[in-house]
Amino acid sequence: MKKVLATLAIAILSMASLFAQDMESATALYNEGATALNAGDKETALGYFEEALAQAELIGPEAEELAYNCKRNIPTLINAIGKELAAANELDAAIEKLGQAIEKANEYGQEDIAADAQTLIPQLYMQKGNLALNQKNYAEAITCYQKVVEINPSDANGYLRLGQAASRADQLDVAISALTKAGELGQQKAADKEMSTIYLSKAAEVLKSKDYQGAYDNAVKSLEILPTPTAMQIAGTAALQLKNYDAAINNFEGFLTASPNARNADQIKYQLATAYEAKGDKANACVNYKAILNNPQFAEYAKHKINNELKCQ
Repeated sequence: MKKVLATLAIAILSMASLFAQDMESATALYNEGATALNAGDKETALGYFEEALAQAELIGPEAEELAYNCKRNIPTLINAIGKELAAANELDAAIEKLGQAIEKANEYGQEDIAADAQTLIPQLYMQKGNLALNQKNYAEAITCYQKVVEINPSDANGYLRLGQAASRADQLDVAISALTKAGELGQQKAADKEMSTIYLSKAAEVLKSKDYQGAYDNAVKSLEILPTPTAMQIAGTAALQLKNYDAAINNFEGFLTASPNARNADQIKYQLATAYEAKGDKANACVNYKAILNNPQFAEYAKHKINNELKCQ
């Protein structure tokens, strides 16, 4: 019996000794981390705190305070490292590190750290997207801006930039959807300008291929969003080809009102005269043919119309 008791006593003493050694080791690791942190070496400090936490969790309740202190430091350090990477323009690494900070902060109940990292991540995606957009890497830009609005669905600028990138990538449905959302969230003026440009570009593109109906429809959509002389010119030209003379006249007159001194004003007056003539409005046709008599490009034809066909007064 005495031998058994002696054996138990030895085992207990051995366990106590091992516990003391483990606690001493975990504490030493924590102290090394604190030293590294004071020296500004965050990566090394983080490594020590993570090792100390792992040992503290193995020790159990007796190391609860040590584990708590480690958990207070770890998310903060990861977040700080992520910010340093961001400042160094190592954006992918920064985003990954901040994601780790959010994960650990949520695990350890540090909502302020999680919120801080969560705020910075969409800013970094925006920065990445802007760089890609400037480099005409539209696919990358779209991916980044989609991340921005996924994280922050109320980011009007994120939707605006997504629309711009998608427009340049010829993803028109994505662009229009994003720009519509940007307008709803407060970027109406910029979104309207971008959407108007999308339809205007499409109108000019299909006009070259003589798709007059497509050119007219897209020009009208552009005008409905933001009236511009260029859209009026395209709409008028397409309408003239479609023999929609009233639409042609309205758009050409609108162009001349908006840009009376435009370099191509005489060209527009010539087309306007043609539209009035086709409609049977002799008086207005004469007015516009007379207005281009001093232009060498149109003078001979205008004189013929005035003197021989329309017999203008």
